Amino acid sequence: MSLPVRVVLMSEVNSKLGAPFLSILAEHPLVELVGVVTSPRGRLCPYFLGEEDQVDLDAQGRGWGIPPMRPANVNDPGSVAAIAALKPDYIIVGNYQQILKADLLGVPRITSVNFHPSPLPKYAGWAPFFWMARTGETRSGVTAIAMTTQIDGGPVIAAKPIMLSGTETALEIRESHTVANVALLRELIPRLAAGRLPLTPQDPGERTYFSKPGDHDYWLDFTQDTETILRTVRAGYRRPGAYVLTEDGEVMVVLSMEAVGTRYPASVTPGTVRHENDDVFIAAKDGWLRLWSIEVEGEEQLGHLPRSHTSVSTRFAPRPSA
Repeated sequence: MSLPVRVVLMSEVNSKLGAPFLSILAEHPLVELVGVVTSPRGRLCPYFLGEEDQVDLDAQGRGWGIPPMRPANVNDPGSVAAIAALKPDYIIVGNYQQILKADLLGVPRITSVNFHPSPLPKYAGWAPFFWMARTGETRSGVTAIAMTTQIDGGPVIAAKPIMLSGTETALEIRESHTVANVALLRELIPRLAAGRLPLTPQDPGERTYFSKPGDHDYWLDFTQDTETILRTVRAGYRRPGAYVLTEDGEVMVVLSMEAVGTRYPASVTPGTVRHENDDVFIAAKDGWLRLWSIEVEGEEQLGHLPRSHTSVSTRFAPRPSA
């Protein structure tokens, strides 16, 4: 194969995975980065909203002399033709939220490679870091696959295992998996350049697929056990956060809690609130939880409730629109 290989990168404009991918591909001597495809103008990936150290792949690409394409629909004929005109050997996908269809997948001379933040075939689909925190996962990893029209279903090129404690927040999982995917990209570039990609079909019997989490997945149901509630809190961290409704119907976004066992009578109604000095405790199905921190106007602050509040709602309600 002639070197370097021609690569088009696809990632969200504010992606903290896409930013290091772009730098690596632009700098690597075995790669010619010929195109960057990112989010339409005015659209940001929700994973990274409100975080410090924001990135901008549009500005980053322009800094390398590669003005990014920002199609509303990456699969429309004009977009496919524009990408095909770049004559890529590979399309590299890292945190790009449009689904690539057959015509686009047929563009690169060799294949399209997706770097997924889970140990495929497990946790295919949306927000695997959320679902890993939600389920208390301990055996994780990242996977590079050759893309097919099945979402996250193509054959495995390479993978890196990651061990978790089962108590990480979604943010902690996302960050550790970003580091692993960046390392995986560096390791794979020589194989991509040589065109030597071992392909191992995924076992469909092991596949688990998760959809985009909704309000009900972030809602704190205090009729559940304390471990389930703590997992929901960790899965929601840092944004949009797990939430509950207070007695006056206000949304309280909970960022951290701690199980404290049967500090008060275990037979009390779930959702009951107790105040002790400046601490707030809320009853669950099997014990009590101390409220540590909540979100107030976008900032994490120590949790508190007015002393007049004696319970939180155990009836689900969607999070009000901003």
